[in-house]
Amino acid sequence: MIELLWDVMMKKNIFNVKRILLLFCLFSSSSYAQDYYVCNNGSDGNSGTSPYEPWATFDYAMSKFGKLNAGESILFCRGGTFTSSYPGLFNQNCTQDVPCTIADYIPPNIAPTDAKLPIIKSSGTNGVLNFQDGGPADHDEGYVVRNLSLKGNGTGNGVFLYNDVDFVTIDGLIINGFDIGMYSAGANAPNMGANQINENIVLKNSVITNNKGQGWLGGCKDCVIDHNKFINNGFAKKKFNHNIYIAGDYNIGITVSNNTLYKSAIVDGKCYGVSLVVHGVIKDLTIKNNTIYEDIGAAHQSCWGIAVDPGYDHKEESFSNVVIADNKIINVGNLGIGCASCTDLQILNNTITHSQDFGFVGIKVPDRPEDTVKSDRIEITGNYIDLLDANNRGKQGIVIPDTGNINIEANEVYVSR
Repeated sequence: MIELLWDVMMKKNIFNVKRILLLFCLFSSSSYAQDYYVCNNGSDGNSGTSPYEPWATFDYAMSKFGKLNAGESILFCRGGTFTSSYPGLFNQNCTQDVPCTIADYIPPNIAPTDAKLPIIKSSGTNGVLNFQDGGPADHDEGYVVRNLSLKGNGTGNGVFLYNDVDFVTIDGLIINGFDIGMYSAGANAPNMGANQINENIVLKNSVITNNKGQGWLGGCKDCVIDHNKFINNGFAKKKFNHNIYIAGDYNIGITVSNNTLYKSAIVDGKCYGVSLVVHGVIKDLTIKNNTIYEDIGAAHQSCWGIAVDPGYDHKEESFSNVVIADNKIINVGNLGIGCASCTDLQILNNTITHSQDFGFVGIKVPDRPEDTVKSDRIEITGNYIDLLDANNRGKQGIVIPDTGNINIEANEVYVSR
C-alpha cells in the first residue's frame, strides 16, 4: 500500500514538473520575439527595442533583418518617412509557422486618427523591398510585410522576390510609382535545399498603382493575388505592359481573385494592354471574382480583359486545369476572355458587358495561334454577355470552333442597337 501511494505521488510530481517546464519553454520562446522600432525622431544609436528609443533609418533597421529570430519584427512609425537603398533581405531563422515581420506601429506622440501609413521611398533606380540572397539560390521563407506605403521614382521594384523565397505575405501595402510594383522573379543556380521557385506568395488587400511597366510580374507556386486594386499600371508603352502579367515555367496553383483592375497600359488616354495576361507553362490556374473595366472611349481594341495564351516565339507554352469564373468585365478592348493552348478549361458564370464603339467578342477559344498543345476539354457555362452595338460593329458573344471536347450551355447573350 505504501509503495502504491509513493508511486502515485511520484507520477503526480513528475507531471507537475513537466507542466512547469512546458510553461517555462513557452514563455522563454516568446521572450525572444522582440519588436524593433524605427521612427524619424529616433537615432540609430538607440536600442530600437522600445517605441521610446527607436532607430531612425530604414537601411540601419534592415541591416539587422538577417539576424532576427523567428517571430521578431521591425516596425516603422506611422506618420514617418524613410528612404531605402534597396538592401538585400535574407534570413534563414524565419519560418512559415513563425515568420519575421516588417510592418507599422503607432508612435506615442501621434493620435490614431492622424496615423498615416509609414512611407518608404526609393533612393535610386532599384526600388524598396528586395528579398533575395546573392549568388546561388538558397532557400529562405517566412516573411510578412504589412501596412506600408512604398513610393518609387519610376524605376525598380516595389517588392522583389528572387532566389527561392517562400511563404511571403504582402498585406495592406500601397505600391506606387515604380517600374514594376511586385515582381516574383526566377533564381540563380541552386545550392542544396533550394528549388529555384518562389512558393506560397500572397499579395492581398493592397493598392498597386502608377507603376509604368507592370503592376504584378512573374510566376510562383501555390500563390494568391487577392482583394487588391490594380490601377494605372503599364503606361510606359502600348505593348507588353499590363496590370497583372503572370509568366514563367513550373507555375502550379495560382489564384487571382477578388481584385479590381482598371486603366491598363494607358497611353495617349487609352488602354492598350491586356489587363490580366498569363503566358508560360501553368497548371491549376484560377481567375475568379475579379472586376476588370475601362471607361467609354478610353480603350483601344488591343485592351483585352483576360487572356491566358501563348505569348513567346522561342518556347512552347500550355495551360492546364484553368478556371475563369464569376468575373465582371466591362468596356475593355475587342475581347473579354480569351484562351489558347488551354486544356481542362472552365469559363463559368462571368458577366461581360461592352459598349465601346468597335467590334468585340465576349469569349473566344482559341484567341490566337496555339502551340503544340491544343485547347481541349472546354466547358463554357452560365455566362451573361450584354453587348451594345449601336453602329453595327459585328459584336459576338462566344466564338469557339465546333471541334474537340467542348460543352457550351446555359449562356445568355444579348446584342442591342
